[in-house]
Amino acid sequence: MNKPVIKIENLTVDYITEENPIKAVHDVTFEIFSGEIFGLVGESGSGKSTVVQAMMRILPPPALISNGKVIINDKDILTSSDSDIVGFRWKQISIVMQSALNALNPVLSVREQIQDVLKTHKNLIGIDADKRAKELLSLVEIDHDRLDSFPHQLSGGMKQRIVIAIALAIMPPIIIMDEPTTALDVIVEREIIAKVIDLRKKLGLTILFITHDLNLLLEFADRLAIMKNGKIVELDTVENIYAGGKHHYTKKLIGSIPSASGKRQKGLLSKPNSLNLSKSPILEVRNLKKVFQSPGFFNKNKLVAVNDISFKVHKGEIVGIVGESGSGKSTVAKLVTRLIRPSEGFIYLNGENKKVAESRDVPLQYRKDVQMVFQDPFGSLNSIHTVYHHLSRPLFRHRLKNKEEMLSYIIDLLEKVGLTPGEKFAEKFPHEMSGGERQRVAIARALSLEPKIVVADEPTSMLDVSIRMEVLEIFAKMRIKSNLTVLFITHDLASARYLADRIIVLKDGSIIEENDSEKLIQNPKENYTKQLIRAASPGWLSELTN
Repeated sequence: MNKPVIKIENLTVDYITEENPIKAVHDVTFEIFSGEIFGLVGESGSGKSTVVQAMMRILPPPALISNGKVIINDKDILTSSDSDIVGFRWKQISIVMQSALNALNPVLSVREQIQDVLKTHKNLIGIDADKRAKELLSLVEIDHDRLDSFPHQLSGGMKQRIVIAIALAIMPPIIIMDEPTTALDVIVEREIIAKVIDLRKKLGLTILFITHDLNLLLEFADRLAIMKNGKIVELDTVENIYAGGKHHYTKKLIGSIPSASGKRQKGLLSKPNSLNLSKSPILEVRNLKKVFQSPGFFNKNKLVAVNDISFKVHKGEIVGIVGESGSGKSTVAKLVTRLIRPSEGFIYLNGENKKVAESRDVPLQYRKDVQMVFQDPFGSLNSIHTVYHHLSRPLFRHRLKNKEEMLSYIIDLLEKVGLTPGEKFAEKFPHEMSGGERQRVAIARALSLEPKIVVADEPTSMLDVSIRMEVLEIFAKMRIKSNLTVLFITHDLASARYLADRIIVLKDGSIIEENDSEKLIQNPKENYTKQLIRAASPGWLSELTN
């Protein structure tokens, strides 16, 4: 190989606290060569994004680089002046941030955001800037008429392509992609990756790709570094990692990867010996519809998010609802939990209507019986309260436990979801836990009221593959132990295959296919379902690029 364009030597980053500093990154060393796609993999809190922020000199306080070197194109970034760094960014190296929604300015058009970069770093204005903006949109395969669109008028995939176009505006030789596809559904995610691979070939880019999804990187990276607890535990070629790697954590990750095609793997998630469902469903939705009115008094535009859907869920059953972003999955979750009110249709719990769909004020008993686990483990817990507070509030609200019973009940609950010792975790604040631990707390909170149904809305989309399966195993075991009923909302068909008994495929707000999980996987009827299966199966990239 040629000379490395990026060389990280013994990089250490501390977060300064009132007590001892916390080492977020410890003695990290790796090299990236010209034209290479180098993958950095790790769970939430492993230090991946901290490494990137250190490389770009954008670490927020109280973070402090206490040791190491970051050499990019023979220049030590850590000893460079601020003016040198400003000139270095975008021209030599640029970054595609994790959330396209947050990376784009909501009040500026696409044209204005691209031209802002061109003017600042290349002094390009007027017709020349407009021409360059059109070239950049062509690169990422977006029509020129979208130049005057605002971010809220674009789909998630389009927004991410725009962010990539902006990163390429000055044609830097090095691109950092920090979790660029986390919020995207599997089909759009694969299209974005295929476009990145294509641009790499056309422009000779060197790419540092950061993600928690090892399965994704195994398809297209050249080499991988696997991080855990701020350290690189293994660095090797994709072929060697795919073969199982050497470190036990790597082996755990590889052994946890589900596939949406081929023969079903054994032992990934627990399953009951038999599934004897009652004739009467515990939950039934009939002709459910949700229409969102566009803002503005004179605006007559309407969005039909959910269109006349009906389905049943039986006690002790796990039903998966699968579809791409914008298909209506999360809207269904919010309708069933009555976080939003349906425009039309009915919801029956245990065969009783009780006007849940029509009523503005949902009965407290319904709130208790139908609980939700949200997608974002970082946003669903209040940062100023302890775990004990989060779990005790619903118990006080529903008057299920008194003060004397509360602590022992919460400790037992935490240990049921794998947070041991429960006494220790009860005292913690959200920032003191990893993403996987936070999601376990969120599940414990949902289970605390002993609900009849848990609606889990993308509960693992922000977690790495090993933690993902551990979290899903909580639902699998609770179903076996307590006959828990779960409505599992996800864009990950592979996870739905192993957790759910039955899968409902949603597209454009309507149900297009429904079957037992394995029957749907082995014999899909609709082309869209076939697309989902291909996108979640090994070898999807070669199929997409051929």
